[in-house]
Amino acid sequence: MNQFLAKEIKNLKKLKSITLGFLFLVNCSIIGCFIYLFYQAYTSREIEEDFLTYIFPAVFYLQLVLALSFSPVIIIIYRRFKSIINQLTELNEEFVLHYQNYTRFIHRIFSTIPLYLISQKGLVVLMNFKTQLLPPNSINYIKIKRINMGRFRRCTVYLYQDQTLKSKIIYHNSSPLGVEYLKQNIHLINNNVRIED
Repeated sequence: MNQFLAKEIKNLKKLKSITLGFLFLVNCSIIGCFIYLFYQAYTSREIEEDFLTYIFPAVFYLQLVLALSFSPVIIIIYRRFKSIINQLTELNEEFVLHYQNYTRFIHRIFSTIPLYLISQKGLVVLMNFKTQLLPPNSINYIKIKRINMGRFRRCTVYLYQDQTLKSKIIYHNSSPLGVEYLKQNIHLINNNVRIED
């Protein structure tokens, strides 16, 4: 495996661990804060009941609510990282070089999950709940819509096959470098793409 790709996958796994660790730390700090507050109330009231039996029902239900709220986020994080790591391991040498050029082009400081990946199989669009593969020559029209209203900035890339919307990529700034890279390198999967910006 390419040295760059091995380092990229290692950094993505490290980022996944840091992200999940942060969520676990937030969970523990919320539970710890509530335990401390319950302990303050327990000592000020001089309750005869044991402290653990006093706090267990409230802490249990609080943990249940936190688990229900954090579970979708954890599932999304796990699936996105798994998806990009699988896609990166399947790249051939030529497209590993294209991905390396992409990482240099967007001027990133550390490894991140890209919103799309150009591979030998076509254009891979990475979304929260699914990964969409658009085979070569399945995209013949790209429409880029930029919105810049004060603090609200967004750039949406619509990918069409004839008049049918196949997918879209959403950036939360008005002129992302990832869009410029896509415009310059879409010819790798289709030479006849019309781009409207």
